[in-house]
Amino acid sequence: MKQSRHVITAFLILLNFSFATNVSAAPAKLIYDSDFILQQVLISKKIEFRADLAMPKIFYASSTKLQQFQDAIEPQWGFRPDVFTNAYIVKKNEIYILDDEAYYEKTKRCMDDSLAHELTHYVQVQYQKFDLDDESLEWNAIDVQTWFREKYCAEQFAQGLPTR
Repeated sequence: MKQSRHVITAFLILLNFSFATNVSAAPAKLIYDSDFILQQVLISKKIEFRADLAMPKIFYASSTKLQQFQDAIEPQWGFRPDVFTNAYIVKKNEIYILDDEAYYEKTKRCMDDSLAHELTHYVQVQYQKFDLDDESLEWNAIDVQTWFREKYCAEQFAQGLPTR
């Protein structure tokens, strides 16, 4: 099961890379703060907030060296990706987020839904005590991400607002 999760992860990395090859000079910005996004993830999963659990530290691609990301993710994924992608690092309680504005514009997404996805993994591990090697957890994170995008990001695109 762990091997198939890594295959899915590798596919998602390549998919992100294919969209991110036209790197823009401007980093994307969150529309909402990370506490609000976590709160919405918890609401969607019907879980109470726990103040005793540390919020993960968030690193953005535009201000983080690829080597730092590789060093953090290699023990978890078993390989060093050639590109920066979104990920939750369980043992370090860190989130890495791609913040290329062109990527989000091209995919009609907002960076907030990517953070919602990774915060879902944080909730799965820290609150629910699940093991991320369970493939169904990735599909659950995608469902929460899609729900968040449709509820909170779609309005932004309907109004023609920029992702910054």
